[in-house]
Amino acid sequence: MSEIADAQAPPAKDPRKLTSGPFVRLWTAYTVNVAGDEFYTLAVPLIAYQAGASAGTMSLLYACSLLPQVVMGVLGGVVADRAERVKILRVSYLCSALTLLTACVVFGLTGVHLVGLAATAVLLGATAPVAAAAFDSSIPLYVEPAGLSRANAMTEASRTVCVVAGPAAAGVLLGHVAPQYALLVNALSFIGAFLALHSMQARTRSAAAFGKTPSSSFGTALKAGLRHLLKGRSSLQVGVALSTVINVVFGAYEPLVVYRLRDQVHASSSTVGLVMACAGAVSLAVALLLSWKAPSRGFMTVMGVSTTAQGLSVMVVALSDSVLLIACAQASFVSAMLVYTVYWRAMRQAHVPPGFLGRVSGACRAIAFGGAFLGSVVSYLLLNGILAVDTALLVAGLTVCVLGTMVIAWSAVSRKTTAM
Repeated sequence: MSEIADAQAPPAKDPRKLTSGPFVRLWTAYTVNVAGDEFYTLAVPLIAYQAGASAGTMSLLYACSLLPQVVMGVLGGVVADRAERVKILRVSYLCSALTLLTACVVFGLTGVHLVGLAATAVLLGATAPVAAAAFDSSIPLYVEPAGLSRANAMTEASRTVCVVAGPAAAGVLLGHVAPQYALLVNALSFIGAFLALHSMQARTRSAAAFGKTPSSSFGTALKAGLRHLLKGRSSLQVGVALSTVINVVFGAYEPLVVYRLRDQVHASSSTVGLVMACAGAVSLAVALLLSWKAPSRGFMTVMGVSTTAQGLSVMVVALSDSVLLIACAQASFVSAMLVYTVYWRAMRQAHVPPGFLGRVSGACRAIAFGGAFLGSVVSYLLLNGILAVDTALLVAGLTVCVLGTMVIAWSAVSRKTTAM
């Protein structure tokens, strides 16, 4: 049955327990998928490093995964609002699995090469934002507003469990087996996510909730969604700007940390994986705490504080040559990023009508990933003889610290103005 807009369906009876069947299946598919993604996230920079890539080339490779998300983030949001969201998730997961399986075969026959890694990153980057928009906009259909922060924290808790295991497994596995097997792990996770949603029935929604008639053109629907974002709450606009700048500054953070640990601190691949796993373990505790009790208020203040914490953490990564201290800073960074993600997503879900949520979420992701792509390209240019990796990280951390402080101040002023 066609799903035009799911907003009118009754939400879960008890949002505090978050145990409705559809939400559990969505969460299960997300968890299985992200398990492979976290493995893949660290595996690809390590594979590229083993293939002889420089820090600049690793940044450029990362950019290849971001550019498609700029375009498909917007288009995917429209698709999520107009079509059956569960079906979109299934198709996206299946396409990603086929992409990775193809890469495994090609690398097994010809060996790993950077062009192949870049092509795989582009194809995966095209499907990821479509799935993300469908998933984000599905959550409010099964969870009431009072439970949104906790529901998002629950998904982040499962992600951080994968952060603990994925990087450690990637570091160890890549030290003993061929690189294509690392990609196979991610392919199997997409297949598992697809199976978790097999035969799941989607909820229907009215055309009125969509904001336009079901027969409205793709372009009309897209314009309506963008108009809602640009003319909506100022907190949404500040959130988009904040996410964009963060992504510009930290556009190539992950591969740069890997490169710094491997090339400047001289850590082994297994040690890099352990550092990332320890960071995930700490952030898991944070995610579980938020899953248990996450207030659904003060969104912008929390986002500003967590942004400042991210900046301070990156500055420590840039200045220290101690693996232990870098591991602590990375744990702080990942935990602060988790808190930021939970509250930014919950704020969108709480403030945007469900019929527009796919388009708004997709547009937010597209703008933010546009910033990440720009940041990756800038990193590629700066790291080729202009800035050292540690200097680039220091500048990025300082910039984000200032930005977070400004958002905290803006939030305080906004609260006072509203109270008058």
